[in-house]
Amino acid sequence: MTIKEIANTLHLSIASVSKALNGSSDVSEETRKTVCEYAESLGYHSRKSMAINGRIAMLWGKGIKKDGALFEIAQAFRTTAETARYIVVSDEIGEGFDLNEYLAYNHYYGAFLLDINFNSPVYAQLKNTRYPLALLDNYINNDLVSGIGSDNISAVEEAVDYLVAHGHRNIAFLGGERASLVGAERLAGYVLGLARNSIEYRYDITYFGDYTAQAGANAANYFLYNNKEFTAIICASDIMAIGFIDRMRKAGKQIPQDISVVGYDDLKAVRSAQYNLTTVRQDFELIGERAFRVLESSLKGLPAQRATVKCTLIPRGSTRTI
Repeated sequence: MTIKEIANTLHLSIASVSKALNGSSDVSEETRKTVCEYAESLGYHSRKSMAINGRIAMLWGKGIKKDGALFEIAQAFRTTAETARYIVVSDEIGEGFDLNEYLAYNHYYGAFLLDINFNSPVYAQLKNTRYPLALLDNYINNDLVSGIGSDNISAVEEAVDYLVAHGHRNIAFLGGERASLVGAERLAGYVLGLARNSIEYRYDITYFGDYTAQAGANAANYFLYNNKEFTAIICASDIMAIGFIDRMRKAGKQIPQDISVVGYDDLKAVRSAQYNLTTVRQDFELIGERAFRVLESSLKGLPAQRATVKCTLIPRGSTRTI
């Protein structure tokens, strides 16, 4: 079986088949997967594939995203892994997913798991994994499972300090999913930040969402309808901050004249004049690179580790001094 014959059978160009077989990033994930699986079923191996270090799965909890933070992290992971001569194949975790069986059947050496929370059906399988894994924004006590993510607690503590330094003491919090480690860490950073500034934590100005713009709008409705008084709010994601700001503006509130808003992520959308959002910047590229490094260490037989990447507070026009 030749590349030309594979291309003819799959109705693809020879160049596309060659790139897919040799791990190039110039072809779509769908094409790469189709070509590689078909070629492997026929026992075909390219010269480059015979020299690679192995295959790694990149598994998503809710489907592959085409933009946003997770996509940037995934791209950096893939680029770093491919430079180290590993093949990376993306897939989605569906109903009845058996992690050990999946990795064994597809001959993967290990996997990078994204978008997994405590309620995910695969989370309970992590303690019994037979393969090295790296978890994004999560952690479990297993010598084969490493964790990677931002230093969420310190980052939110710094955001609280920043607002306090600008005169704010009534600071609300819009948190993320409570069934996730990252959500718990950002809440902890908020509570600890208040404590070290001698501010009492108020449950009534804390709201939890799911990192969507609708969650931000729902939080704004809650605060508006219940006449909650605060001068600033820290949001656990930029997307929620956008939803919060849009809803508050519809209600006649001005940002930052009435409410100062801090986000988390530093997505491109929040840098525009429309939002000009003060936010916590995550280094998505570095997170992706380190995700591969901690996984690679486990593949080489070293104990699992938890790595964190420092964030940077980016002041912009959505906050003011009072």
